[in-house]
Amino acid sequence: YTIIQNNGAADVAGTFASVGNLNDLLFLDHLINYQGGDGNDISLTLARNDVAVANVAITRNQIATAGALDRLGQGNALAWAMLLMTDEDAARLALDAASGEVHASAKGMLIEDSRFVADAATARVRAAMGDVTAPAMPVMAYGEGGPELVEANTSRFVVWGQAFGSWGTASGDGNAAGLDRSTGGFLAGGDTAIGDAWRVGLLTGYSHTSFDVDDRASSGSSDTYHIGLYGGGQWDGLGLRGGVAYSWNRIDTSRNVVVPGFADALTAKYDAGTAQVFGEAGYRVETRMAAFEPFASLAYVNLHTDGFTEQGGAAALTSAASTTETTFTTLGLRASAGFDLGGVQATAQGTLGWRHAFGDTTPTADMAFAGGDLFTIAGVPIARDTAIVGAGLDFRIADRTTLGISYSGQFGKKAADQGVRATMQVRF
Repeated sequence: YTIIQNNGAADVAGTFASVGNLNDLLFLDHLINYQGGDGNDISLTLARNDVAVANVAITRNQIATAGALDRLGQGNALAWAMLLMTDEDAARLALDAASGEVHASAKGMLIEDSRFVADAATARVRAAMGDVTAPAMPVMAYGEGGPELVEANTSRFVVWGQAFGSWGTASGDGNAAGLDRSTGGFLAGGDTAIGDAWRVGLLTGYSHTSFDVDDRASSGSSDTYHIGLYGGGQWDGLGLRGGVAYSWNRIDTSRNVVVPGFADALTAKYDAGTAQVFGEAGYRVETRMAAFEPFASLAYVNLHTDGFTEQGGAAALTSAASTTETTFTTLGLRASAGFDLGGVQATAQGTLGWRHAFGDTTPTADMAFAGGDLFTIAGVPIARDTAIVGAGLDFRIADRTTLGISYSGQFGKKAADQGVRATMQVRF
């Protein structure tokens, strides 16, 4: 860089008393030449020193991103802006922003959300088998006068619907930042009796999830369409339920990368598919005062994420297609009891359980800057061990009208998710 061009005048006299923050550059050495150009100009040369960008990195994601930027070279505007950094803390924040971490964390979120389909399907089978611990759910069948609300355990072909919603947070693990998300959707299905003990059906639905990773200036959403097959049977106290489901996910993300001397706004749109197989066994015990059901469940979730390239500038990332596989086991106890509340017949339900996750509990994404090498980024982990709690009340406020409200929660070491649901059934 030419600082002063003397245009053939006399030689430069003296030197600068101070060179500002040039001495603070982390990754560059500087040389001021007072005889530059045609011999009487002042020029500045910046040269790469032997300090790797990864030397200031601390976390797994920072180290991976730093290595990718170092290999990218000075021709990339983001890589050059990193080389001009003078503060280690600011450099680490810049590496976090550049990592594209939100894409890895979104995978864990989609895997967690797969439970809504399985929970609705197994709850419907429990209700169809007369399980008093199952929450109230509107069920309709076609009668002589047209569609009509019927009891959940009717032997006729029925259709049902259920809205759901929840909000949750997964705290950061010291590498990936925390993620907040909210989900809402609707599921509908139809099922029929097969013989005396079995029931099978088909379900479909839609859900929308919004998520934010505030510490990485990143956010996104997922529009998801669900389809599944479910069924189950009851033999005295023993109940078996299960199913398979597939969800199509359309993901939109946006993030901002801001480094001194550089800024970039990035967006991406890509697809993913969530396949799952789930099953549950329970044994119902009814007493004069209450009903209990210890249960065990197993769910295998396979998420395939398509490759994509972000739209933006020098910080844009390309990600390869990938598959994430996670298995969940749950042990728990459900209970319900009926009682009279001011002349209104009511039923209280409760659930306590423990869920364990194994497999790909730390989702990852393989990334690359344009013209660069692949590097792997880890998202916020799925909680390995989670306490499950649930509580609900159903009120028969009239002979043909039932009002229900329920709460569900999952609490892990660094994660929490909560949801509420309200239903009303009016039979004519």
